[in-house]
Amino acid sequence: MADGAQANPKAFKKKVLDRCSSGWRDPRFRASCPSRTPRSSLGMKKFFAVAILASSVLSTAHSSLLNLRAMVEAVTGRNAILSFVGYGCYCGLGGRGQPKDEVDWCCHAHDCCYQKLFDQGCHPYVDHYDHTIENNTEIVCSDLNKTECDKQTCVCDKNVVLCLMNQTYREEYRGFLNVYCQGPTPSCSIYEPPPEEVHHNLLLTCPNLNSGSAASMEPAPPA
Repeated sequence: MADGAQANPKAFKKKVLDRCSSGWRDPRFRASCPSRTPRSSLGMKKFFAVAILASSVLSTAHSSLLNLRAMVEAVTGRNAILSFVGYGCYCGLGGRGQPKDEVDWCCHAHDCCYQKLFDQGCHPYVDHYDHTIENNTEIVCSDLNKTECDKQTCVCDKNVVLCLMNQTYREEYRGFLNVYCQGPTPSCSIYEPPPEEVHHNLLLTCPNLNSGSAASMEPAPPA
């Protein structure tokens, strides 16, 4: 240690900290200066830390979130947490502003579907339901689901996965910052069932609307 450090260790330590914080490093103090991690690296570390934490929480929870994760990964072939948690403005918890793309619109519709269940007294985040996945594309909600909440939660999750399956995934919207979600927030009323006469006319042109997968058809984003 330098003579000055032995004589006055506190002053020596302060001098090192001052020189480190100012960005100018004397060769004598270089070993004492802590290295800095780039901000971008810290951001990625934080993102993966959150993803790992979310994964561990989901792996221990007995809830519809586990089922949704299984559906997404089987049908899309993507990691549900790393690919979709934080995608755009609505994939993940919360949401605001105008959806960024078709994938984001799928998530917005799913949020509205869950909100309707909450309004009915259901708990879609924790309600468990049974389902099967056939040929990695067909999702079947089981008849063993006894409560209406379980049945409807399964339908909500099934529909968003079928919606995601048909959309283009854009890497630029992965881990999208909420501060960039601007514009008016679309109302959930756009997903309300059409009047009976409109529904009848739709059946004439879209016979598939009678099938269980018809609910997966989301309204096109406004121009």
